[in-house]
Amino acid sequence: MLKKVLIGLGALLLVPVAGIAALFAIREPPDGPRVEAVPGVIGVEAGGGYAWIVRTPNGAVLVDAGLDAEGGAILAELKALGVDPMQVHAVLITHGHPDHFAAARLFSKATIVAGSADLAMIRGDRTHYSTFGKIIGAVMPLPAPPSIISAVRGGEQLEYDTARFNVIATPGHSPGSVMYFHRNVLFTGDSLMRKGDGLTVAPSMFSENAAQNRASLTALQALPFDIVADGHAGVAGGAREKLARLLAGP
Repeated sequence: MLKKVLIGLGALLLVPVAGIAALFAIREPPDGPRVEAVPGVIGVEAGGGYAWIVRTPNGAVLVDAGLDAEGGAILAELKALGVDPMQVHAVLITHGHPDHFAAARLFSKATIVAGSADLAMIRGDRTHYSTFGKIIGAVMPLPAPPSIISAVRGGEQLEYDTARFNVIATPGHSPGSVMYFHRNVLFTGDSLMRKGDGLTVAPSMFSENAAQNRASLTALQALPFDIVADGHAGVAGGAREKLARLLAGP
């Protein structure tokens, strides 16, 4: 009996290892630990995913907050920019997977924003995880969620310290996935990512509904963006044309 239990535990551990190996085999190499999307918009790798720092006249707004709950890379970049953590006006979360919100709770003065359909996920419900997420979730603890989260559904215009962000609902990667459009930059989380010289959606094993994810991207066609700042690869220029190619493809 004990032998069977040990074999089962070994198999459970091998599955996430295989999944991680698959992820690194197909993922786009990231731009590096620090990348500038446009002047005043800096991405830092914060535990395997990008957190984007948008400079404002009197502080900053974050889009996503990484998997590192200590926020080391985010805090270091804010310090380099001369921004105190108390001057972070908002943390805009693209979706409820833990590699995108772990450090959000560090910013006690910030408004924390996320898609309404992902609030339960952020608070610990794993029902809507992808196949890969359910495997990883079985062996990894979740970061503590922010105590208060403001829900958005898409269509809202947010403004913090004169910086404006339009919210676009793009369900599929997760039920409450949203993007944030600021100036000519579209912050896409994992719902639209750079791949080679184009754009793509996350493979089905990493999304709850990859087909829905792809279909939801049609809402982006009306936006005048040129830059995509995503959650893992980094920055893609000429992004409207690349999106058109993606939507026209099979």
